[in-house]
Amino acid sequence: MIYGPSANGCEHCNHGYKGRVGIYQVMTLSEDMRRLILEGGNALQLSEQARSEGINDLRRSGLLKIIQGITSLEEIDRVTKE
Repeated sequence: MIYGPSANGCEHCNHGYKGRVGIYQVMTLSEDMRRLILEGGNALQLSEQARSEGINDLRRSGLLKIIQGITSLEEIDRVTKE
């Protein structure tokens, strides 16, 4: 979960989930993706296929939330660094 624009969480307790927003990677299984999975494709291959199909990864989903003013770059960096 990510915090809102101030990256501080709940203004009352600074804990819990109030004011938090999730970032998601939603992927429908295309025929190409299904084939790749069945053939034992690795994480890099799956990621490349998803990107070629226009599916946003977690980082890009977070960056879109920054553009929308929902969160901060610092918060997206915190939750998407590998």
